[in-house]
Amino acid sequence: MRADEVPGPSRHGVERVEGLDGIGSDMSRIISISDGVFAFSMTFLVIDLVLPQKLASGSYPNLAGYLGGEWPAMVVYALSFFIIATWWSGHRQLFSPIVRYDRTLVVLNNLFLMIIAVTPFLVGILYYYGPGATFGVSSPSAQLAVAVYASVQGVGGLILLGVWRYSTRDHRLVRPSLPAAWIRATEQSRLAGVVVFFASVPVAFAAPLVSELMWVLMIVGIRRIVRRPPPVPAGTTDAGRAWDDRSEP
Repeated sequence: MRADEVPGPSRHGVERVEGLDGIGSDMSRIISISDGVFAFSMTFLVIDLVLPQKLASGSYPNLAGYLGGEWPAMVVYALSFFIIATWWSGHRQLFSPIVRYDRTLVVLNNLFLMIIAVTPFLVGILYYYGPGATFGVSSPSAQLAVAVYASVQGVGGLILLGVWRYSTRDHRLVRPSLPAAWIRATEQSRLAGVVVFFASVPVAFAAPLVSELMWVLMIVGIRRIVRRPPPVPAGTTDAGRAWDDRSEP
């Protein structure tokens, strides 16, 4: 069944109930739970920023010294916040032209959300064992912490890419009018993020800080080297117009 077709009564004359068989066109609940997981994960990142504790004398430690000791956590927090924000931006972009869902799409989306939900835990590992915790020293623990973080994020990127490929194959869950050029260009942009994360894994075992720098470059615009979707032609549907978002990183 094409994505723009509305299911009618079954062959037994019974009216079809939206979502009862795992297939439907109401994307609101999928988007809602996705945004909720993103929002919670981005907020929960702040838990590793520990407030200063009173000293034995009853006073608080020197502010400059406290902030100097917390800089690794602040850097990891900021980096992870923008990584999750970038995933949210990509998720929103990919789901804009999807007008139907089925069981496979729901499973793939839930797997991706699992990666997002576990990111605060990975941030804790990166804070306590990463290169910031060892002041840039490339210890085995720092190498492993960065490699694990990058590997999990790379898997998340693969799942999101799988969502796009599954949804657009033969226009399974997207509007038939969605241009093939957009599908290909968007797939390339999603693949770029996956390549950056997985490429940073072997780098982590040699220079963890360089690996993290690769993530920063990805966030600030490394994916702009990948060809953007072409401009939206006149008369395209609203779902298509939503795709031409020039604010994407």
